[in-house]
Amino acid sequence: MDTLFTLSEESPLKFGSIVAVPSIHSRVYFARAVRDAVHSFKPDVIAVEQPEAFTEALREAVGRLPSISLIMRSTDQEALYIPVDPADSIIEGVRMAVEGEIPFCCVDKDVPVFPENSRYLMPDDQLLMTIGLERYYTEITARHMFAEKSSVDEAREAFIAVKLAECARRFGKVLFIGGLSHWEGIKRHLRENTAAQDDDETNDGVISIHHLHRDSFFAVLGEMPYIMNVYELYRNGSEKEFNRLDLIGRIFYEARRNYRIAVPFTQEAGMMKYLRNLALLDRHITPDRIDILTAAKNFVNNEYALEVLKTLSFYSGHEADERYPDIKVTKDPLTDALAGYLKEKKITLNRRDHIWKTSLKKVSLTERPAERYEGEWDDVWRSSINHMSHIPEDIRMERSMDYLRTRIREKLGEERVRIHPFTASIEDGIDMRETIRNYHKHEIHVRDIPPVTGDVGPMVMIFDDVNYDEYPWRISWLSEAHDDSDLILYASEPGLDLVGPGISRCYFGGYASIMPPQNVKNVWLLYPILRAARVVANEAELLLYAGIIYSKEKYTGYCAPNPPSEGIKIFAAQKGVEIVYIPLASFASETVRKLRSFHVLGDKRLRDIAHHYII
Repeated sequence: MDTLFTLSEESPLKFGSIVAVPSIHSRVYFARAVRDAVHSFKPDVIAVEQPEAFTEALREAVGRLPSISLIMRSTDQEALYIPVDPADSIIEGVRMAVEGEIPFCCVDKDVPVFPENSRYLMPDDQLLMTIGLERYYTEITARHMFAEKSSVDEAREAFIAVKLAECARRFGKVLFIGGLSHWEGIKRHLRENTAAQDDDETNDGVISIHHLHRDSFFAVLGEMPYIMNVYELYRNGSEKEFNRLDLIGRIFYEARRNYRIAVPFTQEAGMMKYLRNLALLDRHITPDRIDILTAAKNFVNNEYALEVLKTLSFYSGHEADERYPDIKVTKDPLTDALAGYLKEKKITLNRRDHIWKTSLKKVSLTERPAERYEGEWDDVWRSSINHMSHIPEDIRMERSMDYLRTRIREKLGEERVRIHPFTASIEDGIDMRETIRNYHKHEIHVRDIPPVTGDVGPMVMIFDDVNYDEYPWRISWLSEAHDDSDLILYASEPGLDLVGPGISRCYFGGYASIMPPQNVKNVWLLYPILRAARVVANEAELLLYAGIIYSKEKYTGYCAPNPPSEGIKIFAAQKGVEIVYIPLASFASETVRKLRSFHVLGDKRLRDIAHHYII
């Protein structure tokens, strides 16, 4: 829908000159509905469901957006908090008022106690995109059973009704933004002209504004940071459309791009279907964070799920300010209680408004230890003086190369096999296919596999023979031990993707594994000359060229997306070397991932701790 807010003649959202946006807190489509309501209704005043004592704090915290704040009223060991984030309808209302120079009023009753961190389940707000706010509200009030209201709720609704009536008399057209479950009660009090009791208890807590630590987003906020970030872009006109369902696909796209390993289409299609089913199990249209991470881990792997989590956590413009102390919030996994940490002080937190839903589902990801301070990993990397490999990855690579050499020997044997009818010897075994095919002749066919002369020397692995510019790191990496091969490689630049202190994740574009090690020269210095002489056409052919000239055996293995060119095969024949090609597509995507990714350590001593960060 172009707009989520339209009013019919007998709209349940209207009462006289008052129009309401009944909302579920911290859900982005209700924030968008507020924007649409302000633009279409053009109110004279905006009234929000917050106590008057928080008015100036709200005005100040909204001015910090897109930096996310917590407004807190704290006593010694406990605090009531209001998250100020762009996905909340009340915050959007205050923000629109401040930006549009529209008066706003806080009209809620200032009660000292709220149900602790309570949650409730409602239909998915994605429905607003299809049916709009008015029908959404009508259907919910007709079908949904709200929890029985307490005396506190009744007192709040009566108080709000009185304040809204005052706003209408003073300003004229009032846009009210409040909790979805309260509007019917407020209208009843407006009709009955109920007088609210002025019995506010004195709340002596100190109101303060705090900068929410990035690590606390998921504990405090009801919307995923990535979704909020795109909504911010939509607000300022950088995004033309906003649809959360489309953003789910974009999250996976960006995670896949950072993951650098292709996810097969069939695997991705299965993952999206699985994700849809997880959402439907909760009777929702859009999946939540746990659903998304579960699908990523189950259909790809832990590393990909971490990239998805990194994408989900992305939120730009969240800048610290020394005027607003940092607060870090953690959640108890058993009780769901929140605790805030202000330097060394711990306080119990209770949210003032209700949260949309909580998930009892869990997903277990193996995560890396966090930085001890921001920039620690980069500081260690910049102070490094060497580039060292990770020994377990060296061992895995050599085993993989040995496996490929064995596979090539088998392939060479299969290419030379001769099948003929049995006469005097069964040779290398019965060939069942030919025997069955010639069953009508009553003949047994046997296989004769002549021995392969010569062995397999260097192995050349090419993962990407198109996007060479993405792999600027081009070196010859000499072996440290006699059972290690020399490597000639092109890969992504070390230091750009740090996964630990002085530990960088990189991706091969391709490499040549020279075994036995021969203290190879840096053939990259010869690349311009060889290319000008048309001996090689690209980086992949240079690695194959190196494998040929350093081969001490008859065969050189070549695993790549595309077979070698005729020119390089002629060059190999001149050197007495035969190239054996294995398509890269014959390997499973997970195998390719393990072969392609590797880590560079900035110092030898980091080998003792690298296993904590390389997962």
